[in-house]
Amino acid sequence: MTISPNPVPWSSNPIPNCSLTNTWTYTQILDNAGSVEITLSDRTDFMDGAVLSTRSGLGIVIPAGSKTTLTTRFCSASGVEHHTRTDFTGTDAKNNRINFRGPDVVLSKK
Repeated sequence: MTISPNPVPWSSNPIPNCSLTNTWTYTQILDNAGSVEITLSDRTDFMDGAVLSTRSGLGIVIPAGSKTTLTTRFCSASGVEHHTRTDFTGTDAKNNRINFRGPDVVLSKK
């Protein structure tokens, strides 16, 4: 997975379903460099070392040798520097379990 940009600049752009004024938006590029299709089913987002959210039933399919791009947004009551990470789990086309720990992402201070 590649993060762009990293560090992520602070913003005040509104994020849907969040009334907090400190926001950050970045792109996660998921690259399946393997030889079989993968399906990502679950996602866990961390902020400053704690679980922030979990989602299941995602159904993100990435064919072998392909990439997909996700836009990720965070908001916080505090405009200080934060550290985030997104982990994914799923299966490949051969029904092998996949556990992927994403890279650390720096959300720049205001």
